[in-house]
Amino acid sequence: MTVPSARLPAQPVALALVALLAVACQSRVPEEASPRFELGAASEDSSILGAGPARLVPTGTVVDQRVQGLASELSGLRSSVMANAQEFRAVRAAIADITGRYQTLVGTMTARLQVGTTPGNPELIAAWNEAQGLLGELDRNVGRLSALSTRVAANAATANFLHSAIRSAYRLSGGVDQDHRNLDLLEDDLNRTIVTIERLLNEITDDISRQSATVAAERRTLGSLGLAINSGRMFGAPLSARVATGPQAAPPRPVPAAAQRRPLVTIRFDRPEVAYRQPLYDAVSAALDRNPAVQFEVQGVAPARGEPAEQARAANEARRQAEGVLRALVEMGMPSERLSLSAATAREATVTEVRVFVR
Repeated sequence: MTVPSARLPAQPVALALVALLAVACQSRVPEEASPRFELGAASEDSSILGAGPARLVPTGTVVDQRVQGLASELSGLRSSVMANAQEFRAVRAAIADITGRYQTLVGTMTARLQVGTTPGNPELIAAWNEAQGLLGELDRNVGRLSALSTRVAANAATANFLHSAIRSAYRLSGGVDQDHRNLDLLEDDLNRTIVTIERLLNEITDDISRQSATVAAERRTLGSLGLAINSGRMFGAPLSARVATGPQAAPPRPVPAAAQRRPLVTIRFDRPEVAYRQPLYDAVSAALDRNPAVQFEVQGVAPARGEPAEQARAANEARRQAEGVLRALVEMGMPSERLSLSAATAREATVTEVRVFVR
């Protein structure tokens, strides 16, 4: 017995196909009829601004024209903020690289000098010059951060203007509810952008302050290393470290009259090359250990004898030698604001002298 094959009614199948086509057409119509505006193209840095840009539904109203204009301005602001954030990361990476190479050079020079080497070792001079160049690069990157800070501050001003413009747009007539929903989206996105700008500006400001202080301190360190390379051995840690980290400063004592003062160091220039730097460093370090707030007066002393012209030449020579001693102290790391320069004559002096007094 043959069983006839089952047949499905043709009409229900046709109706089902028509229904499916209608559903598919309906699912495509809203996207074609209502294109959506996106604030800027997505990028790998979109995470900087938190959530993705707002998607607005155009309404064709007068208010919608204003909304679209504000959206375009906000898109430009977001792009600028992301570009500034990218540059900030690039500058930070450059600073980290420069700092690492610089510290390696300083560590190598310090180790060589601590065990002793030849005066004016050309290898150390080459390393010192390279370190000086790296410090210059670090200083230039601080300048880049300063310029970037100005641009981010301009972003902040633009964001504040947009915030006022969005709030004003709520009061425009001729809009529909969707326009206000679009403005809500814009305002939320702008608030996230403002938070990012403020955080970026704070980080840049902190980095500028920190790196500027680092450059100033390392210039003093290089000055101390330069003196040590010339002599072939280390004097010791930069004097600035003793000024900053010494014990609690003692209250200032009254300064005695000039005739009663005893110099901390007296350097007699009775020959062409006087090796005074190490004894000077040791004496000043000991004074700073006793009182980190102490100040110093560097006085050039000329012999009070001979004709007026001879005395004038001796006074000029004494001042020149005193300026050299003062520069040596600065290169050792002593802050210049802690130093003063003076001149005097003395009957008991037989040659040019430089006397360093504690003040």
